[in-house]
Order: sequence, then structure tokens, then C-alpha cells
Amino acid sequence: MTRPFSLAGLLRVRSIQERAAAQELSRATIEANQTATRDRHLRAALAADESDATDVRSLAALAAARVAGRSMLADLQTLAELQQAEVESAQTAHESVRRELRGLDRLATAHRMRVRAEQLRVEQHELDEIALRRGAGSA
Repeated sequence: MTRPFSLAGLLRVRSIQERAAAQELSRATIEANQTATRDRHLRAALAADESDATDVRSLAALAAARVAGRSMLADLQTLAELQQAEVESAQTAHESVRRELRGLDRLATAHRMRVRAEQLRVEQHELDEIALRRGAGSA
């Protein structure tokens, strides 16, 4: 009987960690993309707003709306920068876990190859014995 791969449990844990890191990276990327979309929509809305001020109050309201829009753009820019940093952090974490998983995967593959080679060696030995018995019985 062959010995099972001794790091199989660790390989399963690393696989789970890799999937979790991939999900975190995906979530961070989606959030960053949503923020970029909100930024584009807000810029488009601000650019399209060509209201003509007819009196002082409408001019003041237009100015206040512009200031609020610029403030929202600044907030979105700050949020986008934070989210980009989060994406980069998640990407680094995912790459690190993937590297560890690949190393363990290579060890598992090498183990499977050694086990298979041993099985083939045992099988060939048994076939050789059968051939020797048949050869000895007919002589």
C-alpha cells in the first residue's frame, strides 16, 4: 500500500485560501469599477448641466450645485484611490497565495508520479514472476 501525500491537508487549506483571495480581489475590483462608473456619470451630469441663470437666486443655486458636484468628485477621487490601493493589496495577497499553492501542487504532482512509478514497478515485478513461473513449468 502506498503512502498518501503527507501535505494533502495543507494543499486543501491553500486551495481554500486561494479561492478566498480570488474572491476578495474580485470584490475589490468590482467596487473600484463601480466607483469609476459613478465618477464618469457624475462628470457627464456636471458637463451636461448648462442651465442659464435668469436671476440671482438661480445663479446662487447653480453655483452651489457646482460646488457640491466638485466636492462629490473630490470624494469619489479619494474613494477611487483607496479602492485602487485595496485592489493592489488584494492582488498581491492573491499572487502570494497562488505561489504557495503552485509549490504544493508541484509537490503533489511529483508524489503522484512517484506513487504511479512504484505501482508500475510492482506490477512489472509481478508480471516478470508470472512469466518466470510459466517458463519454468514448460521446461
